[in-house]
Amino acid sequence: MDELTMSETVEQATRPTTTPDSFVVNARAFDSEDRARQVGALLGTCVRELSRQLDLSRLDGVTVAYDYAQALLDLDRGYETTFRLKASDTHVVGIAMTPSVIRDGTLKSHIVLNAEYIAPLEDVKHEHFGFVLHTIAHECAHVEVTYKFDTAFPGVLLRTAHANARIGYRWQTILACWDEYAATMLSAGFGTAPTENYEDTFLKCLRETRQQVNNHIMAYRIHRSIDQILGEIYVAYENLMKFAAYHLGNLRGLGRNVSEMARTTEALEGHWFAPYFTRLENALKEIAKDYGKWTDKAVFESVGDLVDDLLAQGGIHYCCRPDGSLYINIPFTSETMPNEGGTTRLGTT
Repeated sequence: MDELTMSETVEQATRPTTTPDSFVVNARAFDSEDRARQVGALLGTCVRELSRQLDLSRLDGVTVAYDYAQALLDLDRGYETTFRLKASDTHVVGIAMTPSVIRDGTLKSHIVLNAEYIAPLEDVKHEHFGFVLHTIAHECAHVEVTYKFDTAFPGVLLRTAHANARIGYRWQTILACWDEYAATMLSAGFGTAPTENYEDTFLKCLRETRQQVNNHIMAYRIHRSIDQILGEIYVAYENLMKFAAYHLGNLRGLGRNVSEMARTTEALEGHWFAPYFTRLENALKEIAKDYGKWTDKAVFESVGDLVDDLLAQGGIHYCCRPDGSLYINIPFTSETMPNEGGTTRLGTT
């Protein structure tokens, strides 16, 4: 991203803040009350300054916790749910999250940060200061992105029951990809964008996903649970698409092209995912074109079509019965055949 001119810098610094007049920063499990207050005040100032460039009017509050996992579990979501928030521990180590909550009937966003990784914010000369600032900006961007979607389509997020699992998984994937694409795009210019980390994570997922999917299908030959296999396969492809979206959104925000990323270009050359990667990039750009001004959710459905096509390409087929209902067909392929004797040997990732 180009450096700002002096006039642009002054203009940004004098924009009004968009945070609520009073929002709470809750500091948990610190070793002293003084330190909790110090970090809480610093975070509050940081978030308020970021709100001059990101719309944080729907911010519910901020929690910074050394007991990060417990803080996620303890967060009041404002509605009845059996789902429990959990930090990522597979492809990446989760250090921050911005879940949606409902307060007095209004959808808001609550930022939760792992205090162990936020300490460098206290020292602008710390080598990781830029990364921490970027992380906070990324979470603030999620507040804006969620607000824009909820304003365009009120009553959808957290308040829509999907007609069937297929639609539910489609929209889970759509929102995961769009949210991360938009958040990385909006936050790319703050602090130090972890461009190499985004690329590393995507490339790792690119290498592993197909074998993971095949392993799940081979295991399905034994357990025979459609609900289980659908959940596993959608999550596998959702992760691949989501980490591609992180990578693409960050590059878009920095004003860079995928063609500049030698490792990504080389990995996608002749790869089965290459055409899907291009489709995903085009779909997300199309959504971003009318950012916050959408009048129809149809523009988002192209991402859902993509994940369904990935399922079919990977061996999961939706078929329609004469009565209009769907059933799942998972045909045997050479990559997902059980071994002789009826047992299944899981491949490695």
